[in-house]
Amino acid sequence: MKILSKSRHLVPLEECVATLQSLLGAERETVFSKAADVCEDLIVVMGDGLLGYGGKRLVGPLARLLKCSKLSIVIAAATALHGILLRIKPGINRVKAGDDSTWKALEDADVLAIVNLIQDDRDSIVKDNALMDLIAVIVERWPEARYRVGCNSSFRTTLLLRCTSNSDTVAQIALRAASALALCGCVATLLLKASDCLWSTISSCLHSSKDCRVQLEAFRFLTSLSKASTFGALFSGPHVAPIVASCLRGLELAKRSGEGKWYPELEFLIVEAAHTTSSILSWPGTQHSLFLNGGIEELLLLVLSGVQNKGDKKSGANDEEKMTEYASSTVERRSRANKLSPTLRPLLWEILGWLGAHHCVDLESSSSPAKNEPAKLNNKLIELACASWLRALCKRGQSPVWFEMEHKQEGGTVFHVKDEPVNSLEVVQICKAVLLLLSSPSQVISSQMRMCLETTLTSHGLDWLPTLVKTTALGVSKTVKLHHVQSMTNLLAVACVSWVEVCRDQLLKLEILRVILGIIQGQTDSVDQGKMERLSAMRDSFATKACCVDSESWEGNDCVLFTALWALPKLLQGSDWAKKIRESMSEEIVDTANWSKFEDGDFVHMLSKLAGDRTRAEGVRWWSACSLSCFGVYGFPSKVGQDVKMSFDDPLLADVIFVLGDGSRLAAHGVVLASRCETLLPAELQVKVCENLGTAGSRGDSDSHHLREMEGADLVSELRSTPAEIHVSPRLSSKVLKIILEYVYAGIVCIPYALVADTKLVAKRCRLEPLTSLLQGKSPIWGKPSAPFDLSPALGIKGHSLADVLLRAAKPLGGSWTEKELGALSDYVPAHRFILSARCQYFQALFRSGMRDSTQKVLEMQASKISISKLLHYLYSGASKAEAVNCSWTNLDFKAQLEYLQSLLELADLAGQWLMDELQQTTCALIGMYLKSNVLLCPPVMSLAFSGQLWMLVETCAACLAPEYVQLRNSGALDNLNDELTDFVRAAHVKLFRETLD
Repeated sequence: MKILSKSRHLVPLEECVATLQSLLGAERETVFSKAADVCEDLIVVMGDGLLGYGGKRLVGPLARLLKCSKLSIVIAAATALHGILLRIKPGINRVKAGDDSTWKALEDADVLAIVNLIQDDRDSIVKDNALMDLIAVIVERWPEARYRVGCNSSFRTTLLLRCTSNSDTVAQIALRAASALALCGCVATLLLKASDCLWSTISSCLHSSKDCRVQLEAFRFLTSLSKASTFGALFSGPHVAPIVASCLRGLELAKRSGEGKWYPELEFLIVEAAHTTSSILSWPGTQHSLFLNGGIEELLLLVLSGVQNKGDKKSGANDEEKMTEYASSTVERRSRANKLSPTLRPLLWEILGWLGAHHCVDLESSSSPAKNEPAKLNNKLIELACASWLRALCKRGQSPVWFEMEHKQEGGTVFHVKDEPVNSLEVVQICKAVLLLLSSPSQVISSQMRMCLETTLTSHGLDWLPTLVKTTALGVSKTVKLHHVQSMTNLLAVACVSWVEVCRDQLLKLEILRVILGIIQGQTDSVDQGKMERLSAMRDSFATKACCVDSESWEGNDCVLFTALWALPKLLQGSDWAKKIRESMSEEIVDTANWSKFEDGDFVHMLSKLAGDRTRAEGVRWWSACSLSCFGVYGFPSKVGQDVKMSFDDPLLADVIFVLGDGSRLAAHGVVLASRCETLLPAELQVKVCENLGTAGSRGDSDSHHLREMEGADLVSELRSTPAEIHVSPRLSSKVLKIILEYVYAGIVCIPYALVADTKLVAKRCRLEPLTSLLQGKSPIWGKPSAPFDLSPALGIKGHSLADVLLRAAKPLGGSWTEKELGALSDYVPAHRFILSARCQYFQALFRSGMRDSTQKVLEMQASKISISKLLHYLYSGASKAEAVNCSWTNLDFKAQLEYLQSLLELADLAGQWLMDELQQTTCALIGMYLKSNVLLCPPVMSLAFSGQLWMLVETCAACLAPEYVQLRNSGALDNLNDELTDFVRAAHVKLFRETLD
């Protein structure tokens, strides 16, 4: 080693690595002990250069030494392996785990078994630290390992205990491992289930007495956890206040940059505190009031402006001077800005935006001076945000500063986009913060922001708006392609300006609507929707490292589309073109399928598709619905609503009759009213529902507990009832009631302008919150879920009292009952004839046939209860109830995966029997997605699909097996297939081979 360190180029390192590889596999303990020590020294000397000489070959042998009984060997092997893995960069675009030779070597050595070796006692603290550090590197760089480690409940408990260790080194290593595990959404969900212990652990790690490196890792851990969909609901309890106080304490360190007391080593801590603060403020909850009471507004004002808050000066003649002072210090002078990380300021602006987006308490209702104090601070921040936004976008009489334009007349006008002279991410976050403040649910914040923006724009002048429209139009140009950040900045600026009426009128004259609609059309047709920039200041490393993310961000991945839709509603509200379309569509309540018959109805149809597309982000759907409301169309379209609406006012299966003031009668159905608008449910049915809920609640068992105590026929005879009549007051317009019922049945309705005011009052009384919000023209609250048409609540106890048919399960397709199904073999599945008839042609024909089966109270189904439940969920909600192909699925054993796919096969077979081609195709495609994650599932699934005559799935299995046909045939994996299926796979292999040659 001494010779190696002096002249490393004279030593044949390839031979040295090969020798070490063989020595590490020796049987004598003294030999591989010395070899492990040499590996550790070699990594220290060579560093990254070792990988160029075959250093990866040492991974497998070193991993096997971790199971050695001798403590010193385990420590040396873990340290050496940690050094090698730390320098390996796993492929980001791997198709599957087997494509990575390093991970395959680790998996063959069963390296993840070391989680059981961590004893957490004093005698093995050095060994435990080395192993924990190794685990942290493995789970961070190889997602395949995260769930395998994180699903171990005893290890999770040990990990959280080590996070609270008195040793800073132990706590730091444990927190690093916890942060890496939380990158997996499935593991993060498991960690959040023990929320009380989790928040206590994080609060302890963030205590001021802890080392700054421990606090840094704790902030990262909390930021990773905040990405889980259950975080917002579980982030509560007594430990939230200490966590908020720790975040504020970390942000207050940034104030030292303005006081001349700056410590560069604390910069990472400040940025991580800002990341965490932004993450937890993106969720609504009590943490917002805790941050406000902790003085975060004062801190933001000081750090972003660099101006100390001296006294409480009243707004008046000095407003413009104050805004000028704030803006000049923010954008031009930026005192000591070079001492702060360039990512900190965008995060602080994002924090300000979240404070406005979730400020749900109207400050006007506060009466005490203490409660009004935050409003004064908000006013100053609003002035700062408004002035900074304007100065960041443009200078007086000049083009916006993030681009410059050159006009050339050779063959037309060509726009050349130059480099951005300011931090583009900060400009985006300033625009986003201003827009969130404008659309804040707090009327005080929204009105103050709008007044300040109007004053600022009026005094500044609007001569730069034509340039803004021209550069925004580059988003639809075929000759020049703007960067996504530039497109988002342009659209956000348009959205902000559209809140001011004078600016909105000028933008409409400049034909901004044509530009915005062109961008939306282009993004809707784009095939690269998943590759757009995120509208967030959060670091991109999480998005690249995370796996099994269980929820998409509210704005989605296609943020150009989202920002275009965000800017559209305010522009449409003042548009004569939108009013013209609304008048043409409001002459009668039209069907959405006939929109193309109206002038410019294609634009309305495009927006309706976006609002009804469940694959789109929630924010995209909400802003599409807000834009639709400008044309007089309110709601979220869906296939379920379209089918149910076709049976509206059908008296055949009706159990509710509305008697209108003019004597006419409207037939309705209690199951729809109970699921969509319980206020309209007749009193006698409401009593029956409440009694059923009370009975089930007193028994404290599952939904179907009370169904097991009586025969299905007796149960249905109790639940059946004659239609209940509701006499409607003559003061209620029959047209308005029909509109409300149409919305309840369809999820979307076209309302004439003359009836909007009356419909708004009735919708509010009926507690139809989405419809009321759209009728009032309110901006959706950030993070608010959309309102899809969903009747699945009727499948629970709430709908059992209204059930008029029971489905009884029978033997599943091509197999036997599972243990879980045997326990529920005698159970009945309650259903509702109206929904079955409206959503399924098979049941529609059955119930209208007049045959004996049409009046039977119990229908025998040739399927298991699990499959019947999944199919009913699809009929009632329009969504397939299936597990995601994530880490929890890939880590299931082969038998469990096959059992789950058998239930999906049965569902596909049942869908075929019930003439539901769309569901059958969707289920087969879903099974194909599962099969791609494990090709060995294809042979048994293919045999079951063949016996059920699911030819589409047979072809899918053959296509999955074709690339590896030779290897699978030689290994005997295809021996259980019959000759016909074997020939089918062989033909698919030959076809693939010929296509490859071509």
